[in-house]
Amino acid sequence: MDVTFRPAHLTGIAAAPASKSEAHRRMICAGLTHGETVLTGFTESADMSATRRCLEALGAFLKLEGDRLTLRGYDHKPSLLPLFDCGESGSTLRFMVPIAMALTRGGVFRMQGRLGQRPMNVYRDLFVPRGALWHMSVGADGAAELTVSGTLQPGDYTLPGNVSSQFVSGLLFALPLLGQESTLTVRPPVESASYIRMTVQALIDSGIQAEALDDFSWRIPASSQYQAPSGSLHGDWSQAAVLLCADALGAEVTVAGLSEATLQGDRAILSHLKALGAEPVQTDEGILVRPGRLKGVQLDLSDCPDIAPILALVCQLAEGESLLTGCRRLRLKESDRLSATVKLLNDLGGRASEDGDSIRIKGVKQLKGGTVDCARDHRMVMLAAAAGTVAESPVTVHEAEALDKSWPDFLPLYRRLGGIAE
Repeated sequence: MDVTFRPAHLTGIAAAPASKSEAHRRMICAGLTHGETVLTGFTESADMSATRRCLEALGAFLKLEGDRLTLRGYDHKPSLLPLFDCGESGSTLRFMVPIAMALTRGGVFRMQGRLGQRPMNVYRDLFVPRGALWHMSVGADGAAELTVSGTLQPGDYTLPGNVSSQFVSGLLFALPLLGQESTLTVRPPVESASYIRMTVQALIDSGIQAEALDDFSWRIPASSQYQAPSGSLHGDWSQAAVLLCADALGAEVTVAGLSEATLQGDRAILSHLKALGAEPVQTDEGILVRPGRLKGVQLDLSDCPDIAPILALVCQLAEGESLLTGCRRLRLKESDRLSATVKLLNDLGGRASEDGDSIRIKGVKQLKGGTVDCARDHRMVMLAAAAGTVAESPVTVHEAEALDKSWPDFLPLYRRLGGIAE
C-alpha cells in the first residue's frame, strides 16, 4: 500500500497505544498463571498477535473484546514440541524459546521477514552444550523455522550484557517454571537495562521472588509460582515519541495515557527533546512538547534505540551538528534501521551519515519531499509520516502496511489530528 503524506499541521489530543514491552511481559506472566487475568487498555497489533498465538500453543486461553484481554494460563500439560508462529516479533521469539524448553521440551519456531536473520547464537551457545538440539531450516512457504529440542535444566546461568536484553528476559521468565533453585547473572556492560528491569518488575508483580544478588544477578527460588494480577496497561513511550517529536517541529498534539513513573527506557524522549531545545509540558490532558530553538546535541540511545529514527528527524532540523550514539542494535531490527534512517533523511534533502554505530547529522533548515524507502519497517513509516508534515512537498512511502506490526491505528489517528495521508 502506497501512502503519500502531505504538509499539514497536527493538532489535538491523542491517546498513546498500550506499551508493547509491558504487554508482552504481562501477557506471558498471565499465560503462565493457573487462573484468570484481565488486562485492559490492550492494543492489538501483529506483534501482540504473535505472543497470543504462542501462549495458545502452550495451552493458555485468550479472549480479546475491544481493549479488554482475558487470559487463563495453561491448565493442562501442553503437547511436546508445538509449533510457535512468532511472525516478525523478536521479543516473542526470544522470550518463548526458554519457556518452551521448560514446558514442552522445545518447539518449532516460525519466523517471517528478517526475524530469521536476527542473532540467536546466545541461546544456541548456552543450550547446545547442555544437551539441546538446535536446527535452523526453511519451511515450504519460505519462512525460517528454528527447531529446538531439549529440556531447560535448573542451575547457574551467565549471559553477556552487550547483546539483546530479550535473551535475559526469556531466561528470567523460564527459570521460575523449573521447580528448583536457579541463578542468572548478566555480565557488564549491560545494554537495554530498562527492558531487563521491566521484566524483573513484571515477575515480582506476578508473585515471582527474583532475589537480587547484585546488579543484574538474581536467584530464583524453588518455590516460585506465577500469580499474575489483573490491571490496565500503560501507554507506549516509543510510539508516543513520534507525536512528541512532531510537536518539537511545530505540531500541537497532547499525548494522553503516558506514565512518567514507567520503567520504559523510551521515556528518555522527554529529556532528549529538552536537550535539543524543546520544552515538554505536563497539562491536564497529557504531555505536550512546545517547540523552541533547536540546536544539535550528542545523545546516547543505547537504552532506547527504538526512538532513534524519529529523534534523528528532529536533529536534522536543528541548528548545527548532532551525534546519536549507542545505535548498534538498530542494524538488527525489521530493517537495518540505522542505514535506513540515514538514507531516508538524505533522500529528503538532509545531511546524515553513518559513523560506525552512530548517526551523525548536520542540520538543515528545510526538508524536501519525494518518494522514500521505508524498508518495510513500521518505525520508518512513522518517521516518513512525521517528515511529511514539515517537508516542502509530499512524502510518499511504499508498503505502509508495515504499521500493522506495532500501531495499526496510526494512520486513522494521524488523519484525525489533521494529517493528510492519501
